[in-house]
Amino acid sequence: MTTTAGMLEGVTVLDLSTVGPGSRCSAMLADLGADVVKVGRPPGKGGIEPHWWAYGAGRNTRRIRIDMTDPRGVEAFLALAATADVILDSFRPGVVDKLGIGYEAVAARNPGIVYAHLTGFGQDGPYARWAGHDIDYLAVGGFLHTQGRRPDGGPAIAGATIADSAGGGMHAVIAITAALFRRERTAEGARLDVAATDGVLSLMQLHIDEYLATGTEPGPDSTLLTGRYACYQAYECADGRWVAVGAIEGKFFRNLCGALGIPERAADQYDDAAQDDLKAALAAAFKAKPRDEWVAELADADTCVAPILTIAEVAGDPHLVARGAFTVARHPEHGEVRQLGPVLAGGERPLNGVYEVSSETHTEELLAAAGLESGRITELMDEGVVA
Repeated sequence: MTTTAGMLEGVTVLDLSTVGPGSRCSAMLADLGADVVKVGRPPGKGGIEPHWWAYGAGRNTRRIRIDMTDPRGVEAFLALAATADVILDSFRPGVVDKLGIGYEAVAARNPGIVYAHLTGFGQDGPYARWAGHDIDYLAVGGFLHTQGRRPDGGPAIAGATIADSAGGGMHAVIAITAALFRRERTAEGARLDVAATDGVLSLMQLHIDEYLATGTEPGPDSTLLTGRYACYQAYECADGRWVAVGAIEGKFFRNLCGALGIPERAADQYDDAAQDDLKAALAAAFKAKPRDEWVAELADADTCVAPILTIAEVAGDPHLVARGAFTVARHPEHGEVRQLGPVLAGGERPLNGVYEVSSETHTEELLAAAGLESGRITELMDEGVVA
């Protein structure tokens, strides 16, 4: 199959983010072949630093640190931006404009720039200035309300940063690649308002559209996809581990009931009055054997049964390993560490199976390529404007 590795070769991305949707986005763009440059703050100038292993350990990424509160730092950034293709901004709305590195300032030098603002709630609207993280965007987008409930009645906390990654990062990658495609035909740049909450709305479309069309408000245990029916549930097995059942279609549920020794219950699949008893019947059946025995018996028998894996099990799962989901990063200080590889469709691993990664900056080579003279670069570095 064709791989996506290198498809964005020649595209330069300046990433102003440190964590969250922006860093998710730049990591994906780097895996697609873009030349990603992380633009951070010099030591002692504030900001947060993610763990060295986060976001793919910065594989396929270069780094520079610039003090944007110094006019000389602003000029250095604009020099880099003059030949860039994409800028990722994760500051609150208006901050980059105050710093002098916003869309208007960059577009004056580089009209074809694709400038993507990645925030939680967007560039406008009543919530635009709110501080937030993944859980907040999932809350406003309706996701948390549809989750299962804790013993105290509150919604369960999502086990992944869904808003940051799918709602924000992937949302941004789609918009950026579309803008780059249009630029190839029109030479026009773009200014993109990427809100993680908007991305959550996209993920919640089935539920939202159901409510708008029917007036029925989805919630925990109220619809097929939120636990109303026994055929779409999680069940505990004899060893305390769990399986997921997604037997929505009648033929799959009939196969499952037959394999569990309760073929007569297949007729109750969507009988609302029978659901409590049907769930209890399936729960009792699954308690008869350990999880992996059930998986061996059911998964390949058209029953839509799969094991609920822990993260440790995911890391060693034979199917995921066979698919090449994992790779190795080699860091000069921390050594080699196994990590998730480029798993977006068509992702390709390095030929030797190892990514060389580092926390070092590439300041001199980046500024030299932007046209700054060596003496000027040395001056900026000596005075802490860049690092």
